[in-house]
Amino acid sequence: MKRNSIDHKEIEKAFSWLNKYWSKPVKPLYYSPETIEEALSLLESFKGEAKIIAGGIDLIGLMKNKVISPSVLVSIKKIGSLSYIRENGSGIDIGPLSLIDDISKSALIKNRIPMFSELCRLIGSPQIRNMATIGGNICQDVRCWYYRRPKITGISFDCLRKKGSRCYAIDGENQYHSIFGEGGCVAVCPSDIATGLTALDGEIHTISPRGERKIQASKFYKALGNELEPDEIIINIHIPNPDSTTKHKYLKFRERKAIDFSVVSVYSAITFSDSDKIKKARIAIGGVSPIPYRPLDAERMLEGEKITEGLVEEVSEASVKGATPLNKNEYKVSLVKALVKRSLL
Repeated sequence: MKRNSIDHKEIEKAFSWLNKYWSKPVKPLYYSPETIEEALSLLESFKGEAKIIAGGIDLIGLMKNKVISPSVLVSIKKIGSLSYIRENGSGIDIGPLSLIDDISKSALIKNRIPMFSELCRLIGSPQIRNMATIGGNICQDVRCWYYRRPKITGISFDCLRKKGSRCYAIDGENQYHSIFGEGGCVAVCPSDIATGLTALDGEIHTISPRGERKIQASKFYKALGNELEPDEIIINIHIPNPDSTTKHKYLKFRERKAIDFSVVSVYSAITFSDSDKIKKARIAIGGVSPIPYRPLDAERMLEGEKITEGLVEEVSEASVKGATPLNKNEYKVSLVKALVKRSLL
């Protein structure tokens, strides 16, 4: 049978396209230290070329899409001292290798902060929760499709996070992006646990060759990532003891009831005085900013007051003060107001 010349040309064109974008993955060196000291030594030796891997839920996806191509992987899964959930005199300590599933089922967490247990139970699917660690969850990269689009598709974007000159989402497909802090990168922090830790005044403890440090969860994130240095490891997540009068609420809006990341989430921790007035208010909102967002004006409006429907209405409006929605995500403003109201009433 005579070969169709048009088909032949199309096939040659397809092969040319594949050869342009397809290449075999570079196999990184793999190390599996058994102590924190060994892991730090490896990270210091490879000077930013290494990436830490534990559950691998996020990192493997980034590597498959060639968003990042580390030449060295340092697995910390064998460092047993990084996996624990225990009581501390001032609160609860959670090791970074603790699985999300274990945290959701922990009797200690259920007894002391049941809403945080519920938050963990709502993350991903059972399979994901059985592999993902709390350290990986709070360090995961953004889900922005412009950032994650692999070159193999034929189109990729050198956005700000890839050291490019612009954020393509600002004028593009931005229905799941930020409504606070327009300008720069508008991808949102995808971590539900980060939202909870921010409302609970949590701390993230790290270690590097330069020593240890403690970082408030509310200050751990920044516009293009987090505060971790390339040779730094999370060694503990600390949640202070909540006051016995503190009422917690976590609400998560997503398109499907399972697996999906939050479109918008709200964690409120409201502490009352003996007179039923609010002594301390913490509200953290996820899915709306590159960092877990705290509406400080709304929190201040609550403190010293009693909960009333009128006050909650005013607080919900204050929680979106300064929002600058993009052309396809204005609906998030209404979502935030509704979830803040529901979390307080």
